[in-house]
Amino acid sequence: MVVTPLLLGGEMPHWSDPEPAGGAVLRALAAGAHGDTLVVGPHSPELIAAITARHVTVLLRGVPDGEALPGRPGLEVCCGSLEKLAAVPAYDTVVALDGLERTGSTESPGPSWADGLAQLLAVLRPGGRLLLGLANPVGVHDLLAGAADPGDAQWSGPPGDDPTRPVGAAALRERLRSVGLDPLREYAVFPSPRHPTVLLGTAALADPALTGFLSSALRRTAPPPGPLLADPRPVAARLLRHGLAGAMAPGWVVVATKTGDSPLPPARPSNATTGGGTAASSVASAVAVAGLPETLIADGPVLRRLSPAPGRGWVHEDLAEDLLPVPRELPAGECLHDLLMVAGRGHDLPALRSLVTGWRDGPAAGVPADAVLVAPDGRYQPLAAPGEPAEALRRFADAVRDEGLPAEIAEIFGVMTGRRIRPGGAALRELTAERDRLARELREAITQTIWYERQAASRDAELARAYRIIALLKGTVPGRAATAVRGGLRTGTSFARAALRRIRQP
Repeated sequence: MVVTPLLLGGEMPHWSDPEPAGGAVLRALAAGAHGDTLVVGPHSPELIAAITARHVTVLLRGVPDGEALPGRPGLEVCCGSLEKLAAVPAYDTVVALDGLERTGSTESPGPSWADGLAQLLAVLRPGGRLLLGLANPVGVHDLLAGAADPGDAQWSGPPGDDPTRPVGAAALRERLRSVGLDPLREYAVFPSPRHPTVLLGTAALADPALTGFLSSALRRTAPPPGPLLADPRPVAARLLRHGLAGAMAPGWVVVATKTGDSPLPPARPSNATTGGGTAASSVASAVAVAGLPETLIADGPVLRRLSPAPGRGWVHEDLAEDLLPVPRELPAGECLHDLLMVAGRGHDLPALRSLVTGWRDGPAAGVPADAVLVAPDGRYQPLAAPGEPAEALRRFADAVRDEGLPAEIAEIFGVMTGRRIRPGGAALRELTAERDRLARELREAITQTIWYERQAASRDAELARAYRIIALLKGTVPGRAATAVRGGLRTGTSFARAALRRIRQP
């Protein structure tokens, strides 16, 4: 089905926005949209297809992006800038997971972040729901990213240039409340703001019992695309342990509702999403929060949902289209990878030996260290399917140098795996250090070579000078006499040797 976009004004006929927001976790979050839905900004076709609302309107600024969307009944595609959208409260759900930075065009300077939020609020019905993304300009992904090549990948300027844009998750919550929105859920997203694989809710971040499980999830995410100064995954795990993962996340996603009577059909509350630390204070808020996951994690092909359960701590469900999710109690414990790193940095060889022995000889043999939890009673609880034990150990050995493990401890793991440990190809920090070391050794070798060349040239000059002096001395009277004497001596020596040979002959 061919889509013919409706041109509102301010559209960009030859522009296509790169890296639209998408991925399994954002797709699962957007799938809960109902009623008349507006999708603002570049989102992947898979995410738009996951929205099963009766009527979906997509607003894009690039005409090629609108023409590339697959058509379906109830889908309307509009191209233009956000300010061209009629300020009529016509939508029950507004999805802006890509944020508000890519809603302007060449026809105008583009709305500020505050103006863009006001425009979204104007088209949202009372009781409607807003799904809004906000990238963190000082997130761990940005601090560890390499220098980007200048180009036109982003039409708008850096997010930090807009003074109306909130700085941090707390400022975002306050801004939403000030304009009449009630935040229902807030997520810290990893490893990138537009294509996250982990959505961590505030209750999950605040619960120390989940630190090991969440650290394992962060370590197993795919790194952001592009050159990196260092691998951000171990940094994110350390931020989690120190309570800074929410503040230093690559971005945040907020689900908020507009104050007023809801025109939407009431949803059935779920104990898995309203119990524990996120219990709603009223039936109305419980209905609003129902259906929103506390935490979503894409673990390879499995989409895992975490929820607090009254009296049970936390439960997780593996979501699949053909299977009914079954809540399971979340295993408790510390991530084995973190424990190995702590023991290695402390040169605690007995603890290191005990951890490796329990890992290789127990039920978690063959499971990567970042997918194993060590319970308080010492049990090893795998979170992934096992593979070859040697390969799991090699995978850990390849990661230890990037995380600053002492050289002698790293060498131990290198001997155990039979390979020399090198930094990963994406870790430019380690590659830069290796390059600097080789450059230093090369400079030393060049300096030594220059010194030897100078010494050889000096000796050649001295030898030539000696030859010249000898040639001059040979031309003098004493020199000729000495030469004659030396010739006579050589002749006499030859005669003497010949006489001796004749005498010795029988």
